[in-house]
Amino acid sequence: MESMRDGEIYWVVTHGILHNDKQQMPAFDTRLTETQRWELVLWVRELRKKQKAVEIATLGPYEWNLPAGFPFPNVPKDNPMTKEKVELGRYLFYDTRLSLNQTQSCATCHRQEKAFTDGRARGLGSTGQLHPRGPMSLANVAYSPALTWANPNMRQLESQALVPMFGETPVELGVSGKEDLLLNRLRGVAIYRKLFAAAFPGDAQPFSIANVTKAIASFERTLLSGDSPYDDYQRGDNVNAISESAKRGEALFFSERTECFHCHGGFTFTGALDYLGKGITEVEFHNTGLYNRTGEFSYPKNNLGLYEFTQQKDDVGKFKAPTLRNIAVTGPYMHDGSIATLEDVISHYKSGGRTIRSGPLAGDGSQNPAKSEFVKAFDLNDQEKADMLAFLRSLTDKSFLTNPRFANPWQPAPAITKKESPYVLHGEIAAVYVEDGSASLYHAEVPGFLAAMPRPTAMEFQVADRQQLRLLKPGMKVVAGVRRQGSDYVLENIRPDKSGRRQ
Repeated sequence: MESMRDGEIYWVVTHGILHNDKQQMPAFDTRLTETQRWELVLWVRELRKKQKAVEIATLGPYEWNLPAGFPFPNVPKDNPMTKEKVELGRYLFYDTRLSLNQTQSCATCHRQEKAFTDGRARGLGSTGQLHPRGPMSLANVAYSPALTWANPNMRQLESQALVPMFGETPVELGVSGKEDLLLNRLRGVAIYRKLFAAAFPGDAQPFSIANVTKAIASFERTLLSGDSPYDDYQRGDNVNAISESAKRGEALFFSERTECFHCHGGFTFTGALDYLGKGITEVEFHNTGLYNRTGEFSYPKNNLGLYEFTQQKDDVGKFKAPTLRNIAVTGPYMHDGSIATLEDVISHYKSGGRTIRSGPLAGDGSQNPAKSEFVKAFDLNDQEKADMLAFLRSLTDKSFLTNPRFANPWQPAPAITKKESPYVLHGEIAAVYVEDGSASLYHAEVPGFLAAMPRPTAMEFQVADRQQLRLLKPGMKVVAGVRRQGSDYVLENIRPDKSGRRQ
C-alpha cells in the first residue's frame, strides 16, 4: 500500500475490494465513521514507518532508489550500505592498481556498456591466462544467492571479490601473496585516504583487504536494472513501449510450449533469486544439452559445472541460468561463450540441445542424460523466432548501460542519457515529502494525460531525482516532465516555470 495515496487507501477502506463479483475485503462505510476511517489510514501509514525503520536498521541508511516493483536486497549484517562505502567501491571497481601488473581492474571484465560483461567468450586474466568461462553480468547481482556459474557455496559478494584478486587457477588480477603491496598502493593515493576514512569511520586502520571487498560489494549491490521498454509496458506506463512482435514473443516466452520462464523467471529473469524477507532461497543449476561428448564426462573436463563441487554424476554440465536482462548486449552466450548470437541460442533450445557433428566435442546434446526436463524441442516458425528475439531485445535497459552513477570515476563523467517524458506539466508546489520521495502540486491541465488540479486540492507526484526534491519549496512555480509509472505519476527534469502560466 506504500505506493497508494491516502485518498486511495481511504477509498479501499470505505468500499472494500470486489474481485470477480466476490467481496474479497468488506466495505467499512457503515461500520466505521468517516473519522475512524481516516484514523485507519493514518495507522496504515504508521505501520509502514515502523517497517521502514526495521529495513533501515537491517540494511543501513542508504537510499536505494529501487526500480518499480523491486524488493530490498539482503545485505550482510557486518556490511550495511552507506553512500560513502558505495562511492569508495566504485573507485576500487575501476582501479587497475588492484592487479599486480596494474593492467586490469574489475571493470576490465565487467564493462558497463555491456551490462557489466566483457563481450568475450571467456575471461582473460591480467597475465594472459584464459578463464574456462565468461564473466557473468552484474545487473541485479544483489538479488543473486549464488554468484558464479556453478559454485553453490559462493553466496556473498564480499567473498566473491577475493576470487579474481587472489585466485591462482586461473590468475585474474594476480595479487595473491601481495596484500601489503596492494594496500600500500592504495594508501599512496590521496583520494583513497579521504574515501576509506569516510567509508569506515570507526576503523583505526581503514585500509584492509576486508574493507576493500566490503566497498566493492557495496557498489555492486547498487547495479540495479529495471527500466527497459518491457518494464514500461509491463507496468502499464506505456502500452506502446514494445512492438506487437515483442508482445507475441512475450507470450511465447511465458508459455509451456517453450518453457523459457521456468529457468528465467521473476523480476531478474533468472532462476536463482533472493531478497529481504523471502522465505525460501532457490539456487538452481541446469544442464541445457550444450554438449554430450563420449567418454567419462559428457561436458569438457575444464567445465564440468556443478559436478566440480558435488562430485555427483547427475550434476555434470549443470550451470546457473544467467539473467536475461540486457541479454542483447551480453553476447557471446552460454557459460563458455560457445554460441555467438541470440538467434543461435533460440535455435539451440528449439532443438532441445546442440548437436556437434565432429571433433573432440562431437555429440547430440539433446540426448544428454543429465539434461534439464525444461529443455525440450519445440516448433517455432520464422515469424515466431523473430517475435522471441524482439521480446528479448526489449529487455535492454539503456539507462543502466549509461548511468553515470555506475561509470568510471577516474574518467570524465559521460553525458547523461535521460528518458524523455512524453508530457509536460506546469504547476505550483503545495507540499514536499522528502522521506516519501514525493511532492504535491496544484497544476494546469496536461492535454491528453491529466486533468487540471487547481486550488484548494493538490495532487501528489513521485519525484525521480531526490536531489531535485530537496530543492523544492511550497509556492515555487515549476515545469517538469511527467509520466506514468504503475499507479504513480512521476515528475522529472523539474525546473523553474518562467512562462507565467496560472495553475
